[in-house]
Amino acid sequence: MLDYKGDQLQIGGTSNYLKLLAPRVRDAGFDVRVAMPYSPRTEDLLAVLQNAAIPVDDVDISPQAGHVFRRLKTAYTYFLSRPLDLVHFVLPWWNSCEYGILGARLASVSARVVTYASFPEVIDQRVYEGLSGAVRRQRHRFTCNSVHKAISVCEINKRRLVANGFYSSQKVPVIKVMVEPDHFACVDGSTDFRSNWGVDRSQVLIIVIGYLEEIKGHRYLLQALPTILQLHPNVVVVFVGDGVLKASLEAQVRENQLVEKVVFAGWQEDVPGVLAASDLLVLPSLSEGLPFVVPEAMAAGLPVVATRVGGIPEAVIEGQTGLLVEPASPQGLEKAIVSLLDNPERARAMGKAGQARARDKFDVTRMVDETCGVYRDLLRNSSN
Repeated sequence: MLDYKGDQLQIGGTSNYLKLLAPRVRDAGFDVRVAMPYSPRTEDLLAVLQNAAIPVDDVDISPQAGHVFRRLKTAYTYFLSRPLDLVHFVLPWWNSCEYGILGARLASVSARVVTYASFPEVIDQRVYEGLSGAVRRQRHRFTCNSVHKAISVCEINKRRLVANGFYSSQKVPVIKVMVEPDHFACVDGSTDFRSNWGVDRSQVLIIVIGYLEEIKGHRYLLQALPTILQLHPNVVVVFVGDGVLKASLEAQVRENQLVEKVVFAGWQEDVPGVLAASDLLVLPSLSEGLPFVVPEAMAAGLPVVATRVGGIPEAVIEGQTGLLVEPASPQGLEKAIVSLLDNPERARAMGKAGQARARDKFDVTRMVDETCGVYRDLLRNSSN
């Protein structure tokens, strides 16, 4: 179940997670259906699920659905109407789906699982200030006590969940986000993205995939780019994605006379094709869980330059499959990118090592098997 409907925040990783997980869990022998509010932000997910013959129910318990009691009633009524043995909530951010979890508990759904896509290093304590904050804190605690297993997509998220008192360590299995390696390694090249973007074959194409939002750190790469271009003028940077910062990033590009070196490509459905056309993935994020684009780029044979945040260091092996830098550091990005551009043989070796690591550690089959194992253990225990 998802509780996201709005147009400002994004759920790209959460959407990918469900696209990969739901059909495969069904194929593993479970009857699967997905509940979420229909909205422009979930249209692509809805289409994938429907094409996979996964039933999807339009259930809105999002913050846009109204008063808290209305959201709780919607969840409770939905779960009462379905003979469910287990419900799995997918959380784009740490305090989402609360009313869905509570509604499932009230409706006596016997097994309740959540997946945390990310968890902040520090929770803003202002959310717990005053009487309303005290009530919120108690609601959070009760919600966590209503969860049987809390899947974390990376080890750092698990440590934060435990350190903040949300769950005991035994309650938090780590199941990393994973991909279909062959889907990214074997690309037919039907779309010539370089030609579409006006990027010559002789140029180095740096790809950045992610929503155009502050947390993704695009502006720090743009700050580093002039110095990179002084040393390697054949570089072109392509931003794949859209978001609220598009206009300000375009203005930054114009102000720094980078118009001929930066392409805003918008959303692209063919991510494997995009990666196949590229030479280097850069991810300058300020905060992350474990973004899908990292193992995807590794599976495509690309070296990765990324910030040392969230679960990224659990995927990128420093000096072997890519380079890690501190967040909000144009100088760090510049140094790492230039070092790979100066040594293309090293970059290619990193790409090959990343491809091998993606096959060995990040195959989606493993994610599905481990998730189904959690389901089976809980269902077995609930029947005893």
